[in-house]
Amino acid sequence: MSLNAEQIVQNAEQLPPPPKVMTDLLTLFARADVDARRIADIIAADMTLSLRTLKVANSPFYGLSKRVATVHEATAILGFRALRMLVLAVGSAQLMQLPPALRASMGHLLRHSTRCAMLARLLAETTGYAAEEAFTAGILHDVGKIVLAQATPIQLPEHGADADWIIRSDVSAERAAFGTDHAELGQILLRRWKFPDALCEAAGRHHESTEPLPTLCALVGLADRLADTEIDNDDFPPAALMPWISRAMGDFAMPAPNTLLTVIAEADALARVLEADA
Repeated sequence: MSLNAEQIVQNAEQLPPPPKVMTDLLTLFARADVDARRIADIIAADMTLSLRTLKVANSPFYGLSKRVATVHEATAILGFRALRMLVLAVGSAQLMQLPPALRASMGHLLRHSTRCAMLARLLAETTGYAAEEAFTAGILHDVGKIVLAQATPIQLPEHGADADWIIRSDVSAERAAFGTDHAELGQILLRRWKFPDALCEAAGRHHESTEPLPTLCALVGLADRLADTEIDNDDFPPAALMPWISRAMGDFAMPAPNTLLTVIAEADALARVLEADA
């Protein structure tokens, strides 16, 4: 008999808790009166996050004309909004580390999660929802796959250290193998880590097709599907996406296919930088 979801999360002993700086930053980012200098001070005080943030800021992804040496300088040059996205991406990539034997699968997980994050932000901007909350929910939506990747060698020894099985699997296969799925496990894990309720719910419900679905869950659910959809200018959107578009977008028009493709290309470029820094 498969372990239940709570037991699987409990047994994932190799998963460290998120750095306190990440939960502190998420709390501050949610405030309307957030101060950019205060955020930069907090990032600068954490050596690991600061170094990784500066490494990505100085990568070709941002194409800066000169290197930045401090987080405060990065804030001044990139702007607070870009820095917030960067820090959330770097911090979330840090949370989604796989054990050494499973690292070969990290690229796909990071690429998909980064695509989902940037697409969710675009959809949120289109509909007037909080864009940065959507970005954060998108990049964390599949965190439960890390738990399943660690459980796979124990419960499914025939797959050994092949984490691709779980990274690329669907919820039906997960439920058949484990009695649970990455969405439920992600929600439990984020709650244990004391992440905001909205992010926990988005992780847990991004595969649901029930009505009504909370806006953030619907946005992440649509972004999740767009991230792996072949976008064709002549045949978009495909019929399979229509229920998800209706739930997430309401009366708002979908972004044009070329806009979606541009965002996906930017997400892939960011994912490559994050993977190289992992």
